[in-house]
Amino acid sequence: MAPEAEATLLMTGAVRRPMEIVQRNGPIGSFLALVAPAPEADHATVRSRDGLFSASIPLEWLVLGHLDRGRLRIPGAPTNCWSVKDVVSINFTVGAEEDSVRPESFTAPI
Repeated sequence: MAPEAEATLLMTGAVRRPMEIVQRNGPIGSFLALVAPAPEADHATVRSRDGLFSASIPLEWLVLGHLDRGRLRIPGAPTNCWSVKDVVSINFTVGAEEDSVRPESFTAPI
């Protein structure tokens, strides 16, 4: 595995400006502003660097998240499965994609 300094964040899919950046710290809302998800995008699949973990997260939850040295944290999330470590890719989608682990159920944030 490459050192932290070499890790990048690739943001693709249903966005106006796909990009790869070296920054993996900060509020997810700031990253969303950079790539401008398409109006029809309602989920994003977040993937770990080792490729073993992915989570398809509704955008209304993802926007509440924060990356801390590559680790996604979403305060109040209905499942810990959305706390993805070593995030290197966020792919914006219309509809949910299959997760490596599926939460049984969740509700939208209030």
